[in-house]
Order: sequence, then C-alpha cells, then structure tokens
Amino acid sequence: MSGLIANESMKIYSRKLTWILLLLLVAVTIGASVLGKMNTKSSEDWRAEAIQLAHQYEERLKITELSPALRADAENKLKIAEYRLENDIPTSPNNPWSALLTFSGLMEMVIIFAIVIAADMVAGEYTAGTMKLLLIRPHSRTKILLSKYIAVSLFAVVMLALLVVFGYATNALFYGLGDIHTTDLFLNRQGQIVQQNVLMQVIKMYGLSIFPVMGYVTLAFAVSTILRNSALAVGISLFIMIVGNSMIEATAKMEGLKYLPFANSDISLYIFHLPARPEMTLGFSISVLFAYIFALTFISWMVFKKRDVSI
Repeated sequence: MSGLIANESMKIYSRKLTWILLLLLVAVTIGASVLGKMNTKSSEDWRAEAIQLAHQYEERLKITELSPALRADAENKLKIAEYRLENDIPTSPNNPWSALLTFSGLMEMVIIFAIVIAADMVAGEYTAGTMKLLLIRPHSRTKILLSKYIAVSLFAVVMLALLVVFGYATNALFYGLGDIHTTDLFLNRQGQIVQQNVLMQVIKMYGLSIFPVMGYVTLAFAVSTILRNSALAVGISLFIMIVGNSMIEATAKMEGLKYLPFANSDISLYIFHLPARPEMTLGFSISVLFAYIFALTFISWMVFKKRDVSI
C-alpha cells in the first residue's frame, strides 16, 4: 500500500502544474505578509488607537445594508476595543503569530489548488488511457483508489504547511520570532471576552482547517471518479465552493442550511466567534464535514469498484 501511495505522490510532484501551484501559493503568502506589514500602523499610544477603532466600528454598525456576518464582526471588534479600554489592557505587540490569524482568506487558495489536483487524480488516468495499466496490477481497486485519495490528501496538507511556514517566516523578518506565550483578547463560545494564547489559536485554526480542505478535495475526487472528467470535476467543485461562501450568510436566516457542508466550511469563524448560527459549534461543523467526506468517499469507492474498464 505504501508503494502505491508513493507512486501516486510521484505522479503529483512530477507535473509542472503542481510546482506552478506551489510556487504561486508561496508567492501570494509572502505578498500578503508584505502588504500586511505595509498596512500596519505602529502606534505608541494604544489607547488612542483603541478609541479610533471603537469609533470606526460604531460608524460601521450604522450602515443599514451591512450583512449579518459583517455586522457581527463589527460588534465583536467593538466589544473587544471597549473591553480593552475599560480594563486598561494594551494591544499585544506586532508578532508573526497574530499576523497568521489574518491569513484565513488564503485558505481558499489552498482549497482551489487542491481541487485542481484532486480533479485529475482519477479522471486523468481515464483520459490518458493509463487506468487499465493500473488495474492489471496485483492490487485491488480499493487499494488503488485509496492510494490516490491519500496522496492528494497529503498534497493538501503540504500546501497548508507551506502557507503556515512561509507566512510565519516572512512575518518573522518584520516582527521578530515572536513570543510563544503571547496572549490577546478573543471571544469564547458564550460571547465572553477572554485572554487566550495566540499561538494556540493559530494551531487550532490551521489544524482544524484540514476538515473543510478535505471536504472540497473529497468532492473534487468523487466527481472525478464518477464522471471521469477533470474539467467537470474542477468546474463543479469551484462552483459549489463559490455558492457555499454565500450559503454561510443564508444559514443565518434558514436553520435547515446548517446541515449542508458549505455552512460549516470556514473554521476561522469559530476563532473569532462568528458562527453562521448561534447554536452551531466547532464540533457540530466538524461532524457535518466528516459525514459528507465519508459519504462521498463511499460513493466514489462503490462506483470505481463496479465500473467496467476495457483492458
């Protein structure tokens, strides 16, 4: 089995497209870090900065057309700014760990690149006519399909690791290595403001983000296996991803949507206490995503195992 996984991984990393995607991810991560540094204002008077931010969020909340998610975000940040002023808690110094928390939007790049690779794992074999060469080997179809799925899953993990490593390294050049004991103000599940370790929040966000990433990888892999068409697999997966982002907003109004995977695909919402619905928890979202991953994997296996391939 390990030999099959190694072989499938070699196929992934032997493609020029793979290295283009990896280099693009690294370049965008470094670019985002540089832009973040350019937009960061160093202020010695943290109280004046907190007062300015509180006024900014108050003005934003006056906008009637503000979406529920943006309104909740502004309310949370206003609450933290006011709490900071009332309890005389200065803002934490600029550090690479806090900078990584602002990178949650780059997760979508990881998802898109993983979808592109996953969509071609099975369909590409049919297109190139090499699937029959795999099936005549002394390996079961289950092992062949599982090795492909594990290989593309490991590739997704590698991209996540690159995002964290290059994001940290670039910001470390600007702010220093950072103290692993640095704390900052966050809202917990009950909406209470608490001081939490920033590094632990980073680990939680990037570690648990593997679930939504694997959700979309599994979707692209399943479509690729069932339809045997890479373009359709990429198109359908990206379309669902785009629609899914709007579903998070819709879930606030329609309770039934919380059982769809899209409403649970942004783990960073729980880090900043912005769940789509108040009753939704991190455990609930992970359970929903895991259920869909299992279901899609099972369907892929059933179709691949029973499909006839002319040898």
